[in-house]
Amino acid sequence: MRKLKRTFLILIVVMVGIFSITRLVDSGYTYKLNETITKADETAAFNLLNELLNKHDIDKYTYVDYLNEHQHEVTYNHPDVDVDLFVYDDVDLDLNKPVKMLEEGDIARYELTLTEGGYYTIDMNYLLGESSLNDVIVSLKINGETFYSEMNSIILPTLWKDESKEYSTDRYGDEVLSNQVIISGWQNQPLYGSTYQSIDPLMFYFESGENVIEVENMGSTPVTVANIHLQSPKKYDTYVTYLSQHVGPKIQSLITVDAIDYVQKNSSYVQSFSLNNPSVQPFDAVYKKLNVIDGATWKQSGQSLTYDVNVETAGFYQLAIKYINDKADFKVFRSIAIDGEIPFEEFRAYAVPTTRATTIKMHTLSNGDTPYEVYLSKGTHTITIKAESEPVQNSLRQIQLLIDHINAFSLEIRKITGKTIDKDRTWQFTQYIPETPAYLEAYQLLIKTIITDLSSYAPNQYESSTISNLQKALFRLNNIYKDYERLPFYLDDLIGGSGSVTQYLGNSLTEIAEQPMYLDELYLYSDTKLPKENVGFFRSMFASLETFMASFSSNKFKQDNDPKVVDVWVNRPITYVDMMQKMADQNFTEDTGIRVKISVMPDPNKLVMSAAAGQQPDVALGLASYMPYDLAIRNAAYDLSSFPDYWSFASAFSPGAFIPYVLNDKAYAIPETLDFNVLMYRKDIFDALGFMVPDTWEEVIQILPELQQYGMNFYHPIAGSGGTKYFYQTSGFIYQYSGALYDTNGMNTTINTKASIEGLTFLNQLFTNYSLPEQVQSFYNAFRYATLPIGISDFQNYLLIKNAAPEIVGQWRIAPYPSVTPENGETNRYYIANGTAGMILNGTKKPNESWAFLKWWLGEETQTKFAFNLQSTYGPTYAWLSANIHAVENSPLPEGDKRVILEQVKWLIDVPRTPGQYMLERSLSNIWTDVVFNGESTGIAVDQYTILINREIRKKMIEFGFIDQNGDVLKVYTIPTIEWIQDKMMEASGGYHGSDN
Repeated sequence: MRKLKRTFLILIVVMVGIFSITRLVDSGYTYKLNETITKADETAAFNLLNELLNKHDIDKYTYVDYLNEHQHEVTYNHPDVDVDLFVYDDVDLDLNKPVKMLEEGDIARYELTLTEGGYYTIDMNYLLGESSLNDVIVSLKINGETFYSEMNSIILPTLWKDESKEYSTDRYGDEVLSNQVIISGWQNQPLYGSTYQSIDPLMFYFESGENVIEVENMGSTPVTVANIHLQSPKKYDTYVTYLSQHVGPKIQSLITVDAIDYVQKNSSYVQSFSLNNPSVQPFDAVYKKLNVIDGATWKQSGQSLTYDVNVETAGFYQLAIKYINDKADFKVFRSIAIDGEIPFEEFRAYAVPTTRATTIKMHTLSNGDTPYEVYLSKGTHTITIKAESEPVQNSLRQIQLLIDHINAFSLEIRKITGKTIDKDRTWQFTQYIPETPAYLEAYQLLIKTIITDLSSYAPNQYESSTISNLQKALFRLNNIYKDYERLPFYLDDLIGGSGSVTQYLGNSLTEIAEQPMYLDELYLYSDTKLPKENVGFFRSMFASLETFMASFSSNKFKQDNDPKVVDVWVNRPITYVDMMQKMADQNFTEDTGIRVKISVMPDPNKLVMSAAAGQQPDVALGLASYMPYDLAIRNAAYDLSSFPDYWSFASAFSPGAFIPYVLNDKAYAIPETLDFNVLMYRKDIFDALGFMVPDTWEEVIQILPELQQYGMNFYHPIAGSGGTKYFYQTSGFIYQYSGALYDTNGMNTTINTKASIEGLTFLNQLFTNYSLPEQVQSFYNAFRYATLPIGISDFQNYLLIKNAAPEIVGQWRIAPYPSVTPENGETNRYYIANGTAGMILNGTKKPNESWAFLKWWLGEETQTKFAFNLQSTYGPTYAWLSANIHAVENSPLPEGDKRVILEQVKWLIDVPRTPGQYMLERSLSNIWTDVVFNGESTGIAVDQYTILINREIRKKMIEFGFIDQNGDVLKVYTIPTIEWIQDKMMEASGGYHGSDN
């Protein structure tokens, strides 16, 4: 017993020691604002880092830089100027103005003469098509000049409203979001950069005398433009001056505005949300009620909501909000406009205090002691609340500079060290780059400056969670600086993956820029009490008890196995399933009388077990492309090709997508969504450096030396995965070189044939001979930072860059996947990909009803409507790429991108499935690794693995009864080809929409 006590005491001492050491280590992460950094020091550090960026031709001159340099030159009170198009297509009778339709690349020209030069803002009249979901991005040139980078990506926003404020409910009784509707007609909006980095519209400098303005449509969304209006920059009065300019009676009034009752917004994906809190209304303990604006969707700078407010008595009103700011220890910013105008300086970027994540707070806008009052005349007014990030933009600019410089500096280091750093070498690195300590000191100084600036918005100052990544980056830099002569050994700490300085800085960019705020109600009040911000303790406890008891007694989630209902399982989030169910109820069931129950399938791999247990659904959707085969070979999938109209219906889809769904001339699934591979490149960099956009792999090789000369490279998807490489990464060149993976009966692999070896050899040579990067942590980040300004992108990366890289909007493009030109000179752009599939399970008792549902769901009309509703309701990250080619043609994708995608999906091809396919996939991965990292010959590696693959295929063919132990054929096994699928489509429909290749 005494020994046990002694052991326990030692354990406590050790734990206390570890805790103490941890606290000491953690204290090294914290910069406590204990240094004086002058503006001159900050400017010197900034300029030092910019020198290297200038050398690499990747320097950025942003609107923040422009304002910092020219703000003192701005004068006010210029006369307004209205300017019509110089060359136009037509005259709009409603506007009584000349108009011009701008497709991608088209330019509108305006000519004007100013009696007084200076800085102006610009409003533009424009008209968007009612089916367009995308904001228009234009570039602007004044007298042929681009003053700052944001002039290349100016936004013309689409304005939205809810289709109805009467929310419908789903089958569980929960309220669901309304469809989003574009506010049609001509819009007149001031010009902002795509990231809305400023509260006020962008300023442009005009000479006195003649000027020319050129507006170019940089995106694929067409827009009709009319006149523009030049205005003097707005100079805001202080609150004290504003009060002196208005006189009104003292009144007693309270006006309550529900936050979800907005009349207009400039972002379709700012949404209502159901907050399970009795302090917000409406509230129900069992059923979800949409009752607040979702802070997770209202967080991007520039997103605004507009409300109508009816004022019965003129006078001064205070403004209060009931809200949650769950940004970690940091204020968020909102501008407040009354009738389209910010009334005084203090409302330009009001700092909203923090709250805890689930704590509702009531806050009256004030200067700390005295509430602000606004004068409202009798009648209807609008209040617009817009998310802002201008107060932190200077810090964001400096963080971006640090990232850009570290990327450029690391390339300089790599030029000296090579790809592999010799761990035994003794470095004196300042002999190679003497500026090394100065660079590291500049990094530290700027991060300290940023922490100091941002601490003023954080209740916990330098200990704020939002600033923590900057503290970690600074700690990492301190360690590197102590040993800067051996900097190559710390390269991974500087620019590697997890825990590197660039990762911490990149995380900080997002955390600091986002401005999330949940909003419940607005109050305009005068000389009266506000409602309580939270219900009392007992009401809150009663609500919690109601919810708890309902979890036992409610039938809300009871699942009835109705034999007359088609049971559909979907491998997608509940947001997709709710919308699918709503559409099925409103359209499919109403038209056919067939009832459908659509449910979330959390784990599609359990389909095999559910089939074995006889508990499978009738229809399964959202399945990975390999799953229908796994079910079909186990006799758990229904033969869809037994329906007489299967192949004629299938002709609306890409033929190559069907290959994995065919087993011995029978088709067991149908494509639901697609994926694509396209060439994605930075247009700004290619234009600046005069690079050609490659159309073939031979041209890719031609530009590699130039790219690498500037410290850049090309991205191939094989670099984006971990240790295991997959078919879509390894086997594309086999098909581009006209090879194959299997012989016709599937009993042996054919990767050892001449054509297949040529394809694998070319893939390997891209990395061994031409130095493509073998490992890329994030193509998204590398593309943004221009270290990989060109590469192969799939749909996921395309969406990520399109929606999460606003700083390069309009500065990148996609092009067709590079072709391999064989001896016959024909184009060959085959790529390996697929999306998801839909199928009917073999145990269904409703095959005809299930097939009717599949045809409805995958038909052109349904898929077109679903894509529009999904994206307009939940935002552009929810873009839906249907497998139905006609639906893709109707989709809300940008028109220019859509043309490239439609051309490319003709070349989609997936690999055939066999019982031993896993060994082939694994072996192709190992072949690439052996050649690229171990210096093996491609031919020798292929020969070694061919034996292993064929042995495994034979074993599995015996297991599934296709051959016996002697190798004699018991059941014929046929490998499907794209030609066979094309013939079936042609035979059924007299033509097909897929590839003609």
